[in-house]
Order: sequence, then C-alpha cells, then structure tokens
Amino acid sequence: MMTKVKQIIYTFRREILIFLLLFFTLLCQLPDEIHAWNSAWYAMDYSLGFDSRLFIGSFLRLFYPDFLPAGAAYTFVLLSFFLLLILLAHVLGYALRQTEEIPAGKGLLLVIIFYLLCPGSPSYLWTLENMGRFDMYLLIAALLAITCCIHIPSAWAQMILITLFGLIALSIHQAFMFLFFPLLFTLYFKAAFRGKNSNLYIASAFAGMAGMAAAFLYFQLFSHIQVPSCKELVSMLSARTDLPINEVALNYEYFTSTAQAASDLVFNQLGERIRYGFITLLLLFPLAILYGFLWLSILKASEKKAKPLYILLLLSHLCFVPAFLLTIDWGRWFGAFLTMQALQIVILAAKKDAAVLSALSVLADSFRKHPYFFLTAGVWLASLQKFQATLLPNAPTFFTSLYKLYRLFF
Repeated sequence: MMTKVKQIIYTFRREILIFLLLFFTLLCQLPDEIHAWNSAWYAMDYSLGFDSRLFIGSFLRLFYPDFLPAGAAYTFVLLSFFLLLILLAHVLGYALRQTEEIPAGKGLLLVIIFYLLCPGSPSYLWTLENMGRFDMYLLIAALLAITCCIHIPSAWAQMILITLFGLIALSIHQAFMFLFFPLLFTLYFKAAFRGKNSNLYIASAFAGMAGMAAAFLYFQLFSHIQVPSCKELVSMLSARTDLPINEVALNYEYFTSTAQAASDLVFNQLGERIRYGFITLLLLFPLAILYGFLWLSILKASEKKAKPLYILLLLSHLCFVPAFLLTIDWGRWFGAFLTMQALQIVILAAKKDAAVLSALSVLADSFRKHPYFFLTAGVWLASLQKFQATLLPNAPTFFTSLYKLYRLFF
C-alpha cells in the first residue's frame, strides 16, 4: 500500500509541488473579504432577468434561496480558488509529464516558472482589488475545457465540451470573449486539424465559435435585468444578503448609457492608464522577449502549409484589444493576458505540437548557453508585485521615482 502511495506521489510530484506553492501563496496573501465593487453579483440571479454575470448568483441561490450570508459567499470563493489551483496544477503538471523525456521539457518548465513568478501568476486573482472578481471563474471554465481536451480522445466530444464551457463562461461574464477565448480557440485548432474528416471538424469548430460569438453579442448588447431603477435593485439585494452592495457599480452596469459610462470611467483616466500601461510593459520586458522569441521560433519551425494556422493563433491575442479600449481595469487584463500566453504554450506542448516542441527545445538550448540572463530575469519578475484591478502597483512607484530623479538633476 505504501509503495503504491509513493508511486502515485512520485508520478504526480509536479502537480503536488505546483499546487502547494500556489496554495501557500494564497494563505499568505488572502484578503479578508470579497471586494465591494463585485460583491453584489453574488446575490443576483436569473429571477432578475437573463443577463451575463448572473450565473454565479443563480448557482448560490440553489443553496441559499432566501438569504446569502457574506460568510457563505466568501467560503464559496475560497472553494473556487481551491478548485482553480487543482485544475491549474494538473494542467501544468500534465504538460510537464508529456515532455519530460524530450529537450522541449526544460523549455516548457522555464515558461511555467516565469509564469508562476510574474505579476500575472494566479496570485493576481486574490490581490485585494481582485478578490472575488469573476475572472477566477472564467479561468476555471477554460481550465475545465483544457482538462477535458487532454483526457478525452474524441474530437467531437472535445468540441462539444469546449463550446459548452465557453457558453457557461460567457454567462458568468461576457468579458470571457476578450480574455480567455484564445485558449478555447487553441483547443478548437488542435481538435479540428487532426487525421481524416478534418473539413468536417473545421466546420464544427467554426460553428462552435459562431455560437459563442452570438452568445457574446446577446449578453453585450441585448440582455438586461427587469428592475426599473438602481435604488430598487439596491433595496432588493440588501434584503437578500449582508454583502456590501455598491450602488455606483450597479448603476454603471445597468442604468447608465454606454457613452456616459465611458466618459466617466474610461476617457477621464485614459492618459493615466496609457502612462502606467507603458511602464508596465517596460517592467515586463523579460516576458516580452521570452514570448516574442518563442513565437518567432514557432513560426520558423512550422511547415509552410501550417504557418497560416499559427499566425491565426497569434492573431487571436488581439481579442484583448477591446478590453483595454473599453474599460479601465487594465491590471486584470494584463494578468489574464499573461495567463493566456503561458497556457496557450502549455496546451500546444501537452498536445505535442511539433513546432511548439521545437521552439521550446531552442529555448532550453538558449538557457544552457546563457543561464544568468534567465536567472536575472526570473529574479526581476519575482520582485514585482501582482496586478491589482487597474494597474501594476510598481508602475506608479516607478514613474514617481523617475520623476524625483529628473527633478534632482534638472
């Protein structure tokens, strides 16, 4: 019995190590409560209408039909974090096991280490401003789709499950289409282009993506709640829960025009977002070099007829552009973007994509030649704080420090 347990522990040692690392990080940094901007949605459900963001509240209403205590919502968030860490550790560990006996494995390990160290690691989901935000559930849905696709061999089953989890994610928050859709696009890509009947698979993949696009447009443009005023909604929710109810957040989401919300929340802070966004990119330059190097290597290693497909995968990253243009939560979008970048490579490596494995091998060779560059980059990324909702905390500090130095000499 003990021998079998030891064998299981040895086999899944990577998953266990990753989970423990993230779990202890969670314990050390866990905020005391759900952030007030988002907490009202835990008490909202489909009795108010058919709108995005009501899936989680409707699920909780099954267990708390009359009144949702703040403590119960907080416990639900903790359990969701637990599920997230299990799924993420499994996906990362599985990919490492698939590549452990080939040179690409060391390159993949390097990508994963940089991801876990960087400001966009899973830790950004439990910073003070992001605690309880629905981005966590969107990532869980994406990870469930990834898990199904690496364990279920049938391409048809994979595409059905990808579409199902995508629709669930969109019903949790329509921003999924901007944030983690490139991961589902990658799964469709690997499911469709395989063996015989690829044309039928490709058509099915496009049908699934079209269904998700239709769901996104509905939630974004046509869905609504059946409550006439913000004050009435606040009064209704206050009777359902003792969670903080942020009237400003609800007003902007349901009772203010898009133009007014953009004027109040986006345009008046656009200059600041651009300034700190540029500084964030500067501070994250090791990751820009890493992923730029990887994607150039992938395109170089890919066959001529397959190159357009990898270009499409790369272009899928443009899904993030509307999120940055339409809202001010750039910290959340940066965190999701870095997560997507890492997991996209992980998916392709786990599926033993030849071009990606070749690029990871080249990366591993670069590490052997220049280890101190990578070690320095890793230390630099680990020294940065995790993303809050709107920005990287180091960005304004960096800007202020530069300004003080400028005033000192000029």
